[in-house]
This record gives sequence, structure tokens and C-alpha cells, in this order.
Amino acid sequence: MSNILERVNNLLKLPQHLCNMCGNCCRMATFKGGLSYEEVLELANSKEAEESQVIGARDFLAIFEPYESTEDAKKIGPEFVESVYETFGKDSKVSFFHCKFLGQIGDKYGCLIHEDRPQLCRMYPIPHERTFYFPGCGFEKQGRKNWEEIKNILQSLEEKRANLQNKVKEEETKE
Repeated sequence: MSNILERVNNLLKLPQHLCNMCGNCCRMATFKGGLSYEEVLELANSKEAEESQVIGARDFLAIFEPYESTEDAKKIGPEFVESVYETFGKDSKVSFFHCKFLGQIGDKYGCLIHEDRPQLCRMYPIPHERTFYFPGCGFEKQGRKNWEEIKNILQSLEEKRANLQNKVKEEETKE
């Protein structure tokens, strides 16, 4: 079992050399693929949600702030916005965010805290079915491949669990 956990953990970490250093993921993000700013705030302040979910929402809001409007977000990443709406529908209340720590560095635009960036930034992107990639993102191919393998591992574990449950029921029936 520890080998499986180790494998999944490794699949969740995409090699940083795949990053194109375009900064698109910092200029445009969503939380959990489709929550509104209000829903993220509610989660961050929740007393009933899982602690990891609350911490994740708080960490996200410590880094990202919402665009004033969807139109502002579309100016930055029209393909990204359309991809999100294709998945969740045009009526979705999804909010789009940008990093608070982007700014001018000499004659370039980039991360003002890159050396001290938060763990969330260091982990990004996490392969998942709700992860959206910008067109041309260096992480996309490997991220999608890793997610497929993670899904296969999870499916295999679920099948093993079901088989064990059936065996237990069979043994109980024999007694």
C-alpha cells in the first residue's frame, strides 16, 4: 500500500522543468475549477468543511484576488475563460482570479516573491480532472497523463475494496 501512496504522491508532483515560464497561471486562475469568489470565502470561513478544504481556500485567497468582472478576465485569457464556461456552463458563477504578487521586475513582468512563493504556487499544477491549462501550457500533456494513471489506481483500489467486502459477506454467510 505504501508503494501505491508513494506512486500517487509522485504523480501529483509535475516536474518544474515543464513550465514555460509564461506566467499565465498567475494571471488567471479559478478555485477548484469553478467556484465563485463568494463560495471560496464561505469555504475559507467554514466551521463544517474539512480542515484541508478550509486551509486550501484560505491559502488561495492569501495569494489570489478576483478580477472585477468576467470581461476583465477575458482580456487576459479568453481561451481559458471559454474553456471553464464550456465545462461549467455560461450561467456558472465561477470567479476568475489573478495573483497579488505579480509586478514589474526591471523591464519584465513576473513574480515579486518567487524565491519565497507559497507552497500552493510551488505545487501548481496538481493533476486533476478539474485542472484547467492554458493553451500551450508545458504541464498539460504530463498532467493529463498523470491524472489518467491516478484514476486507474483509484479504480483498481475501489475494485479491490469491493472484492474484499464481497469476501467478508461470503464468510459471514457461511457462518
